[in-house]
Amino acid sequence: MHFFGLYGTLCFMAGFAMSAYLLISKIIDKEFALTNRPGFYIALTVMVIGMQLFLAGFIAELISRNSASRNEYLIAEKVGL
Repeated sequence: MHFFGLYGTLCFMAGFAMSAYLLISKIIDKEFALTNRPGFYIALTVMVIGMQLFLAGFIAELISRNSASRNEYLIAEKVGL
């Protein structure tokens, strides 16, 4: 999660910043063609890649924490019940 989560978050934030810039440009200039710009598609692609990286790290973390040997304990002696 540390590796993929970091890069996934950075990619998503970069794509979000690009999208915010394009949206603000569209609001300021009504003749700004949003979908005719390559930056629009790059921003969407970077956001999707960032989400995929983040989710890959999250799923890897879930798998690593759910190992079968995680709940096996070495007991020296039984006391009490």
